Amino acid sequence: MAAKEMLGPAAFYIGLLISLVAAFTVDASGMLYAVLAVLGIIVALVNITAEEVNAFILSSVAFILSAFAMYSLITATGVALDDRLVKLAANISVLLGAGVAVIALKAIYKMAKA
Repeated sequence: MAAKEMLGPAAFYIGLLISLVAAFTVDASGMLYAVLAVLGIIVALVNITAEEVNAFILSSVAFILSAFAMYSLITATGVALDDRLVKLAANISVLLGAGVAVIALKAIYKMAKA
């Protein structure tokens, strides 16, 4: 497998690993979010083909919205969530959100150009 073909999946797995480890060990910081955002952008630019744009955007936005909705629903019922779970969802949302932003801008540019 070529190095470029391995970069995208590796960035995704590293981003997930950092998200998980950081949720249980460190407090969120600008540097953590910057690293996750850069990895998310790498994943999006290297992995997502033209045919996968809609599925990537839809699934990423679905995850981000469902994580927020579940957090809102659970806290509205008075149940306290472990902070580590909230941090994990936030970290993964940053990883996915940065990639979605780039791919969405690319798609908008492509549509506007046509």
